Amino acid sequence: MKQSALDIAFDQEKKFADYCRTGNFVRLKGTTPNRLPHYRKLVFNVIDDTLQTAYPLTFGLLTKSEWKELVNDFFGTHNCQSYQVWKMPYELYEYVLNNDLPIKEKYPQLLNLLLFEWMEIEVFMMEDIEAASLKTSGELITDELILNPEHFLLATEYPVHYKKANEITEADKGIYYILIFREPQTGKVIFIELSVLFAWLTEQIKTTGRSVYQLSKEASEVFNIPRQQILENSQSFLNELYNQQFILGFK
Repeated sequence: MKQSALDIAFDQEKKFADYCRTGNFVRLKGTTPNRLPHYRKLVFNVIDDTLQTAYPLTFGLLTKSEWKELVNDFFGTHNCQSYQVWKMPYELYEYVLNNDLPIKEKYPQLLNLLLFEWMEIEVFMMEDIEAASLKTSGELITDELILNPEHFLLATEYPVHYKKANEITEADKGIYYILIFREPQTGKVIFIELSVLFAWLTEQIKTTGRSVYQLSKEASEVFNIPRQQILENSQSFLNELYNQQFILGFK
């Protein structure tokens, strides 16, 4: 059965797209073979530049050959689903997460690093979320708090938020909580490391709406820490969150 002009054009476009992704030679009607590599190089460089911009710390961690192999494999074998270019780097994280890659054994911190770098982008690009009605004056311990809704609480196994990636070792493995949020006026993304207690308190404030004073009794039981000690330690923590505009005000 003879192909229609539309079918032929679609077949040519698919072959060209596959070539740009993989670099595997194909014959395309009406093209000069020795010019095709220029198109592939152009498209690959756009992808590579986008990923380097999204993951500068990861790019600095890997060797040049490791990075090039990773990007080549990702671009050549992964069917990207996002139609928005800025979201495409997240699919690199998913690709590394879901595939058995030697670099994950060599760099156990790699997944944490990729996710940490991606979350900065996601929080920066997230849609504006209007905060609940609030008062600007109140008591941080006893009043119900209004938190910045444009945030994410990330848990990692490695301290990718403060230690150079190439200096992280297995000895650093643990549990780290990182509060990531966007400043309301500037849009700047802020990172604050939280202890397990303050990570728990932050999540409870968000989900229950209860004050720190109300939560301190349960916190004392959960963490086996005297209630008064929790309240005393919480004051400076809450002051920092208020000054950094994560706590926006009071209910």
